[in-house]
Amino acid sequence: MTVKQRVLPLISLLAFAGFGFVALAAEIPIEITAGDGLEWRRAEKVLVAAGGVVLTRGTLKLEANSVSAWYREGKDGKDQEVYRIDAAGKVRLVSDGATGFGESAAYDLDQGVFVLSGGKPRFEAEKLIVTASQNLEYWETKQLAVARGGAVAENGDRKIHADVISAYVESANGGKTELSRVEAIGGVRITSPEDSASGNEAVYDARTGLATLCGNVEIRRGPSVLKGKCAELNLNTGVSRLIGGGGSVKGLVQPPN
Repeated sequence: MTVKQRVLPLISLLAFAGFGFVALAAEIPIEITAGDGLEWRRAEKVLVAAGGVVLTRGTLKLEANSVSAWYREGKDGKDQEVYRIDAAGKVRLVSDGATGFGESAAYDLDQGVFVLSGGKPRFEAEKLIVTASQNLEYWETKQLAVARGGAVAENGDRKIHADVISAYVESANGGKTELSRVEAIGGVRITSPEDSASGNEAVYDARTGLATLCGNVEIRRGPSVLKGKCAELNLNTGVSRLIGGGGSVKGLVQPPN
């Protein structure tokens, strides 16, 4: 039997008002649909929903096998406010044109961030896919996704691999969310149909297609290779060049077979 409750009147709170970073006084209702029902544990100050849970508030939608919402006393000592939401099992979260996936999620409303983990957490926006082997954070107010451990950011036919990737997105026309900038640290590797490049850290501007790498840089195109401390790659034009950083640069150009 499916249980559908509007949380606001259910517990006479603006309980989920902070979800999505809306002030407690903004009376935007939350709806929870749960196949196995809703359980309000007053002593623990938590509301638990289980079984094909769907939580919606405005344009934000969270789907999971189970959801727990932890609340505390408000500043006036009367109302309650939710400060944390935990979700488990086939988590899918949609917000402002971006979508996150994972086996579990923890949403810290004070910090304004949710952390996806389990399986291979993934973040998707227009022409952007970010994955990680450890966990993936999304800071909604900053529009920032941070992937940790075996991180990969895909923008069309371009890929950036690194230990940690920070992908900044921005709202675009038609309700879309598009990539604006990527910062990568540790074991960086950038690939495009024409080139591959590696280094210790990199910054990629999606608007201009320009990627800047520094630290043990190596650029390869077929059998040819360039080495130096820093480099710029224009992934739109296919032009690569070694820049600054001091020290010498090396190049080995091999004629095609």
